[in-house]
Amino acid sequence: MAADDWTRPITGSPYPLALVAEGDNPLSSSTRFLGGLMFVIAVVSYMFVVPLINAGVAYAGYLVEAPRGDWAAYSKLAQSYGTVWGVLGAHLALGSLTLVVWAYLRFMHRRKMAWMWSVSPGVRWRYALACLGVAVVVVGAVGAYQWSVGPGWNPAGDWGWYAGVILVTTPFQALAEEVLFRGYLMWLFGSILRNVWFAIGATAVIFALFHGTQNPWLFGSRLVFGVLAGILVWKTGGLEAAVAIHVVNNLVAFAIAIGTGTLTQLRTTTEVGWTQAVSDVGMFAVAALGCWAIAVRLKVPAVVRPA
Repeated sequence: MAADDWTRPITGSPYPLALVAEGDNPLSSSTRFLGGLMFVIAVVSYMFVVPLINAGVAYAGYLVEAPRGDWAAYSKLAQSYGTVWGVLGAHLALGSLTLVVWAYLRFMHRRKMAWMWSVSPGVRWRYALACLGVAVVVVGAVGAYQWSVGPGWNPAGDWGWYAGVILVTTPFQALAEEVLFRGYLMWLFGSILRNVWFAIGATAVIFALFHGTQNPWLFGSRLVFGVLAGILVWKTGGLEAAVAIHVVNNLVAFAIAIGTGTLTQLRTTTEVGWTQAVSDVGMFAVAALGCWAIAVRLKVPAVVRPA
């Protein structure tokens, strides 16, 4: 693709509204139609790609571990993280969504992936590392408390394999979720209705719904996380802070689950109490506030600047 074939966002656009290209009418019916069409395509892709890769990796594990056993039983075991192949499959499946989004940007929107990371464009590494530090302190402190009141060290015999797979693949899994939800889907909603709050709210609802069966407190916790992450992306002009918090949160949760032998329970959780939900929301809010304060201090751009 020639250099002049790439599109760029409209100058002055905040991140949630950055999909519409310069020269296009953001209020035209064709712009809104494309946004709605690509939303449907993205959701269908998610529902097809994720289960396919997940099942494929699980089947590879079946061939290695139990080639003469019951595939249906093994598949169920993998889905509940009863085997390390289940973790690997789930994380690779979600991690592949970054490539899916890249393909949509490349071939449908003629947009460089650099704009997905921030309005600068590209990853603002100094800010990203600072946000990672904030997430480690805040989420790590909450995780340390949860560990102190938990059942203590009681890992499964193969915990080392789980730890290795989770350490390597979790960052890609969390990154892909942010790229899809706070990145591409928020862009699409922002092109359907050019309103930042609509883009943030709609994305947060979809994010919570995609986590499957859950009680109101768990759904609310995930919904609020989606809203806070969306606001953070809007106010800081990029995905760095949301990715940092998401990655550290998942790593800490998995570390506790491996150490206490409760990985299957973590995977199959469908409900939490109000105290857990409020605690999680408070943790997200504090981490988000810290990342926003750093963005202000570093004066990272929050809108697209002139070329």
